[in-house]
Amino acid sequence: MPKFGIKNTRVYKRFLKLRRLFNKVGLNIWFFVIPGILSFVSASFHGLGMGLLIPILKGIIDKDFGFVKQTLILKDIAALLPQSFTYNNTRIFIFLVTLTTIVAILQQSTRYIAAVSIAYQMRKAVNGLRKLIFNRYLSFGKLFFDRTGFGYLSNILLNFTNIVAGEIRRLQGIITGIFTLFVYLALMFAISWQLSVIILFIFPILYYGLQKLIEKIKRISKNMAFYRGQLSKKAFNVLTCFSLVKAYAREDEEKKEFGRVSDLTSDLEFSLDKKELLITPIQEILMIMAMLFLMAIVALIVVKHKAADMSGFLVYFYILKRSASSIGVFGAFRGTLARIEGPMGEILKVFDDKDKYFDIGGKKELGSLQKEIRINNLSFSYGRGIEALEDISFSIPKGKVTAIVGPTGSGKTTIIHLLLRFYDCPAKSIFIDGVDIREFTLKSLRQHIAIVSQETLLFNDTLRANITYGLGEVSEKQLIDAVKKVRLYDFITKLPQGLDTIIGDRGVQLSGGEKQRVSIARAMLKGSEILILDEATSSLDTRTEKLIQEAIEKAVENKTVIAIAHRLSTIKNADKIVVIEDGRLTEEGSMQNLLDRKGKFYNYWQEQKFY
Repeated sequence: MPKFGIKNTRVYKRFLKLRRLFNKVGLNIWFFVIPGILSFVSASFHGLGMGLLIPILKGIIDKDFGFVKQTLILKDIAALLPQSFTYNNTRIFIFLVTLTTIVAILQQSTRYIAAVSIAYQMRKAVNGLRKLIFNRYLSFGKLFFDRTGFGYLSNILLNFTNIVAGEIRRLQGIITGIFTLFVYLALMFAISWQLSVIILFIFPILYYGLQKLIEKIKRISKNMAFYRGQLSKKAFNVLTCFSLVKAYAREDEEKKEFGRVSDLTSDLEFSLDKKELLITPIQEILMIMAMLFLMAIVALIVVKHKAADMSGFLVYFYILKRSASSIGVFGAFRGTLARIEGPMGEILKVFDDKDKYFDIGGKKELGSLQKEIRINNLSFSYGRGIEALEDISFSIPKGKVTAIVGPTGSGKTTIIHLLLRFYDCPAKSIFIDGVDIREFTLKSLRQHIAIVSQETLLFNDTLRANITYGLGEVSEKQLIDAVKKVRLYDFITKLPQGLDTIIGDRGVQLSGGEKQRVSIARAMLKGSEILILDEATSSLDTRTEKLIQEAIEKAVENKTVIAIAHRLSTIKNADKIVVIEDGRLTEEGSMQNLLDRKGKFYNYWQEQKFY
């Protein structure tokens, strides 16, 4: 049998998700107490102002305000005034109007302070959420980013956080509306409890009459979150591969595809707007029908009893009309929770540990390399059912140059990524001086390794910032020496801002060779004892390659070097060569030894000997 109770309702479950989100950013639900109290005070002042309308209207209708001296609360206030004041209808009228104005000012003032308070909490929350998501991203493993679009991640970080915060801010108005509704009900019961009992039966009908509409809003919100992510992904892909789009004359096709996704997103947004905007009219129509029904009852009361306090009934119906919008706060509350269902769900996925492949280090600090790096029966798969590496074993001696060669896709770079713990390697498969690298802290491990990658990673920042990234304090002399060694100095002196020149997204303003030399200079300045050269000269012409090789030869002195090479001419001076093919180790030894063996390496060498 189905379980009933508030804890099994959709609203309650969405509220729990919202509370989870608050807990993530350290925003305790009790932070809403002060805005809630202020909203209650504001609603109370509002109710008091409404209550003051009754004596004002009664005095106008009866043309006599003398009853004020016998009215609850007002008689106590009137007793504080001069006696001559309370016997003058005009002065009493002015007094009542002034009192109503003061109450209105107090009501709006407390409402404003409540709104400012909630706005502060929301700005604090969205700021904390952005930082938390960003920090969370940086804790994920490389495999997560290999499988997730950067446009999608950016959309969550920058857009969805603001959407959720904006919707939560609306809750402040809803809280005020709820308190106001309760004050209205109290006034209505004070005026006529019989009519108010009837209203209590009508309100649930108004509330549950929008259930299907709220569910549609929820479904559209989820779809909208998906298509917004797709839109962000498409824009990111096209703008980051702009040259490719131009080269293949795909502008028109990309415009159409972006337009298609944008149109779908826009249609969903408009559909959501239509349904949200429909909530209030439906409630208003139902409320008007209820009011007409109540008016008929009042008419019967007046006809039957021949007497009634018409000022009270006038205020009653005025309050009832005002409550038509207030009763909508329950629907608005559900609507707000439904609207943020999609974005909030995507944000909470970031905090789900599933498929995040966390970078988890050990507790030991890695000291200097004493003997060797040992690869021992290493097997690894990216999870596609195909082994990227299978049972590979070899050593990398300290102070020597070890080259890893093989065709594209053979697993060379995968070994490097496992050594750097970009991917989580199997236990007891990679050792440094006999210690499993999983036991070392990630920071100490990576501080001992410098890498020049075939994929040059550069920020949209200055040359100086890119060369010195992550290196702490670097003197001007050290920086100039490094750029001279990699043959960048002459190029830099010709730039208008020199080292302070902005190089654009991914270094777009630099040539392939210039990008690679920036990467080499960065690795040189890091001064790590283990240097990885992953196709370090792949983007260089033959002349520049020779110049860079000279710089590399100086940089590798007294270092343990792992050189991944496709051009075999760049590893002539390697002390040891390891040949990898289809994820398996096929040969290892010195260059001469491998050439004499006339195996796989010999065949590669013959194919490239024209270099």
